[in-house]
Amino acid sequence: MQAVLFVIVAIGATGALAMHGASLAVVGVLLPTLIHVSLFTLLFMTLGAYRSGCKVQWVLVALYVAAITLLLVAPPSAATLIPSFAKAGEDYFANVAPALGRLLGIPGLRLDTRLTSLLAFVYTYHYLNWFIKAEIIHWNRMTKERLALVVAASGASTALYFYDYAFGFTVLLAFSLAHIVLEFPLNSLALRQLGAAIGGSVAKAVQRA
Repeated sequence: MQAVLFVIVAIGATGALAMHGASLAVVGVLLPTLIHVSLFTLLFMTLGAYRSGCKVQWVLVALYVAAITLLLVAPPSAATLIPSFAKAGEDYFANVAPALGRLLGIPGLRLDTRLTSLLAFVYTYHYLNWFIKAEIIHWNRMTKERLALVVAASGASTALYFYDYAFGFTVLLAFSLAHIVLEFPLNSLALRQLGAAIGGSVAKAVQRA
């Protein structure tokens, strides 16, 4: 049933994108960034804080939400941009904002400091968040052979960008999308567990009342 519903939603979303003329930039860049990297990161953080009952983890969840809110409400000024990074962002991500504008019906949407800062924050936090998961996925216990393989893969990925930025971006984007698709079952499980936890808390609150 879940697979059938997923296919129906996917077909509907594809039709909506096609009707609005949204480019692949929205699907290939913005969708995995804002949904997978930010929303599911928040989902896993919230579920982990609920399970552990640790106040520090709840503080991290609050700081994460506050940081995103601050970037949207009071984004950094254009004076803080590094010229070379700004040019790279304009060359390879300039079509993201217009595509999103067409999808949402907002004409003249531009790639400003608000959007670029949001992308930079959620991507960076998503990567750094893995360093605090040592006791969950035990990445700190990997063998030397596997560590060498990871280092080699990371070096090769970086080398692709030096060879050809567009080619490196395309290859890594393909791996990124594969990673997102393979993580769907885990996301679904975490979402159900968090929903069950919230439902149980609400039920207990109602019984006490």
